[in-house]
Amino acid sequence: MDQISKQILEEIVNLKAEIQQISQNQVILNQNQSQTAIQVNSIYQAIVRLEDGQPKDIFALLEKINNDFFDKEAEIAALNKRVFRLESDFEKFNRQ
Repeated sequence: MDQISKQILEEIVNLKAEIQQISQNQVILNQNQSQTAIQVNSIYQAIVRLEDGQPKDIFALLEKINNDFFDKEAEIAALNKRVFRLESDFEKFNRQ
């Protein structure tokens, strides 16, 4: 009977040690979950900032393209006038 009591006592001690280890693992897991939640929240906030800024960036790019287009259009109009003058002068010389 004494040996059975010792075995039961050893098993109880082993179970206590395992329960303590499980408790420690649970604390670590809860800490990791908190850190993960903080990381997910910071990622979410970064995405929201990107999404908020994206339309502004697109609008700025379109505005720049539009301004460049009008600048090129003015340059093309000036070149067309110069070509027209040259063609007119060329026709005058051909007629003489």
